[in-house]
Amino acid sequence: MCLPSPRTRTADIAGITLSSACLVHCLALPLALLAAPALGTWLRLPEWMHAAILLLALPAALIAMTDGWRRHRRWAPSLLAGAGIGLLTLGLAAHEGWVPTPDRESADRWLTSAGALTLAAAHLANWRWRHRAGRH
Repeated sequence: MCLPSPRTRTADIAGITLSSACLVHCLALPLALLAAPALGTWLRLPEWMHAAILLLALPAALIAMTDGWRRHRRWAPSLLAGAGIGLLTLGLAAHEGWVPTPDRESADRWLTSAGALTLAAAHLANWRWRHRAGRH
């Protein structure tokens, strides 16, 4: 049986964790801020957090998807990961005002949430197919 390397498992876990953190930041935090406006200043994350998450997600996805493709030869997880990274990048661009949008915050939230979900799906599919490939 061909088991995934510890480095690849760590990259997938990091990718899923970062995508989840992104979703919490983009969805749960605004809901919490609506429910408790007094906590808005206390819970505010630094502006550089978007770029930091993207810079951590990129190598995790690259390592996991490369190793996954070597084991299961399926392109779908890599294509999903590329789409997820692209959406996260557009979310950052919207947040920073680098792309024109009617509402920067909404565009950032929707693009980043879609990117995080897509990237998490890519890591989960990669993990599943890599595990199946190891059984044969």
